[in-house]
Amino acid sequence: MKNDLIINPEKKKKTPLLLNFLILVLGCMLLTNNNRVVVWTCYITGGISCLIGLFNLFSKQLTKKEGNMTLGVYALVLGILLIILAYTIEVTLRMIIGIWLVINGLTKIALSFKAKDKFVPLLVLGGILIIAGLYCILISNVLLILVGVFLIISATIDLYNYFFN
Repeated sequence: MKNDLIINPEKKKKTPLLLNFLILVLGCMLLTNNNRVVVWTCYITGGISCLIGLFNLFSKQLTKKEGNMTLGVYALVLGILLIILAYTIEVTLRMIIGIWLVINGLTKIALSFKAKDKFVPLLVLGGILIIAGLYCILISNVLLILVGVFLIISATIDLYNYFFN
């Protein structure tokens, strides 16, 4: 049976290539400017939410159908808050992740004293988590940097397989 979903075989080849380049760019952005990525994500999400809210508020005039006024107001307020509080959301997210890493590191260190057979690995892991948490709180978001590194590695492997296999 012929696959009806694939219309043009060249399109099938170009889509993963474009997607891999976009993933590579996103990975580089997360690696270098992870805080700006969070802020711009808040801006974009807030803008989309504002558009949905405005559409729902004015849908009766636009499409002659009843819109959901409550959803429109909520979406508009959420969008405005996301746009206004983008930097606050970024700092709060960074602090929450950093505090979670520090608490997790302290827990691992406390656990290392109870588990005598795994003392050194748990102690090292706890120290790494505490350092990563403090770095996340004071400087940048470690988890987004790691996501960026993994996206770069994944896209590079996919691009290599695309061109050389």
